[in-house]
Amino acid sequence: MQLLPIRRRRPTNASPWRDLDLLEDRMQRMLGAWPQWETRGEGFEWTPRVDFMDENGQFILTAELPGVEPEGVDIEIEGNVLTIRGEKKLEREHEGERVRVAERHYGSFERTFNLPSGADPEKIDADFQKGVLTLRIAKLPAARGRKIQVRTK
Repeated sequence: MQLLPIRRRRPTNASPWRDLDLLEDRMQRMLGAWPQWETRGEGFEWTPRVDFMDENGQFILTAELPGVEPEGVDIEIEGNVLTIRGEKKLEREHEGERVRVAERHYGSFERTFNLPSGADPEKIDADFQKGVLTLRIAKLPAARGRKIQVRTK
């Protein structure tokens, strides 16, 4: 009689979806930060990251635009739709060099936002500092809200 090694089973308290969740997470990480291997340096469209906040009686939109010149940013408002466009240009010191890995994003970009119903499209201020675009969008007076005093008789 020959003894075979015992295979131990994994605990069954793990989620049946665990492996699929791990696969999805790995695919998201891989595709979200996919490097361009052996490229010739052509540009592509990229999407800058933004934050949109509601604070102090106004809406604040900040967009990360590292390497973009302020003159290269175009902001338009049409009705209640805000569009930010621009381009990050690739600058190379040595022309004709062969790129092995290119992970930095460059090229044109465009982001479009529907402003909340309380936003005043006539009162938008734009500021650009250290690669961050900040838009301050005023709220309409009716959207700001007000305190209601409770009276007693």
